[in-house]
Amino acid sequence: MKTLLLIVSFVGSLSLAFGQMIDDNKINFTFTQLPYIKVDNAFTNYDVKFVHGYEQSNQEIIAAHELNKKASMDMYMQSMIQYKRSTDSIDVAYFRRMATWEKDVNAGKTQPNGLALPQPIKPAYPVAPIFPAGLQEPRLNTPMDENIVLNRVNIAGFEKGMGGFVVTVNVLGLSNVQITSSKKGTGTSTKYTYTATYNLPVEITVESPTQGKLIFQRINTGRQSYAVGSYSSKYDYEVYMLTREDEFRRNLEVAARNKAATATNSFLNNQIGYVPKTRNAELYAVKKFKSYDYSDVTMAYTKTVQALMLVSQDRDRGSAMDKIEEALADWNMILEESNSYDKKARINDKITAMIQSNMAELLAWQGEYDKCDINVNLAISAGGKFKRHANAERGFYADQKKRWNIHY
Repeated sequence: MKTLLLIVSFVGSLSLAFGQMIDDNKINFTFTQLPYIKVDNAFTNYDVKFVHGYEQSNQEIIAAHELNKKASMDMYMQSMIQYKRSTDSIDVAYFRRMATWEKDVNAGKTQPNGLALPQPIKPAYPVAPIFPAGLQEPRLNTPMDENIVLNRVNIAGFEKGMGGFVVTVNVLGLSNVQITSSKKGTGTSTKYTYTATYNLPVEITVESPTQGKLIFQRINTGRQSYAVGSYSSKYDYEVYMLTREDEFRRNLEVAARNKAATATNSFLNNQIGYVPKTRNAELYAVKKFKSYDYSDVTMAYTKTVQALMLVSQDRDRGSAMDKIEEALADWNMILEESNSYDKKARINDKITAMIQSNMAELLAWQGEYDKCDINVNLAISAGGKFKRHANAERGFYADQKKRWNIHY
């Protein structure tokens, strides 16, 4: 038994001796996100024009309302024609009975008991159609201050001014407002929460004097939401709507338009802006390890961090390229020692996958996205934490590749 314990202890000590510990590090650095669409470099200015598209929506609402009024009146007139026919039929039958009665009375006829013949009773008319006193007046979109959009749109990398490309923002009308409720809690903690959903699309056009129409797209087309409020009773909500519905509609419209303006700015910056971004990258090194010297790994890691800190200097990352190349050279030299089949090797499968993850990050910022993809796939094949890391990053690398290839 003692022998067995000694063997287990020895195997455990070997595992610790060769189980390199990875040092995970979060590195924050800034970079310029390249746009999906490249505006001619000749233009550094842009002008924003606002179109009150909701006014057309108002005209459509009014036209639809007038059609509904006409349809209601037409239905009323048809109902009145049918009503007149019914009353005329009743009158004809009644008057015929009255004529017979009057002739019999004039002829001196009486009932068998000698009493006078009873006069026929006129039947009741059916209920008359109700004249449409007027449909509820439609709610129209109120005038919008164009500065909500003009002040909100700020495209990174360009200045507002004449002589450049033109951005036209057409804000359409608020429509299809629906309110839903949900209940949470029990007893005195019960809350009824009401949410309004709506549509408020925006049409965006970007035109360049040399490139023509770069963008013509309708955004914000999906259902949007707005928090109405939470109440301790459903009837508190009913009171609110009965007494302050106009206020609710105003607040909803203001919030919806502000949200649409923000969405417009985000869309434009994503498509044509050069947006400063912060990257939170995860890089790896090896902790101090008594069995092997990893000073070369530490040096390569340090150069990697230094290179990434230079990425923000230029859109094309030119200032970082030499340092990126230097760091990659160090990593490649270390990889020459890679032995994925020997877990006791200094550069075993785990350290190899770690280096491939670090190199993928560097290659992405070097613009070598095909090589980046190779390293991502190698890290995924290794499994474990580096597979999870590579899978989490591949979407980011793919997006950056798409942007980079448009410009360089």
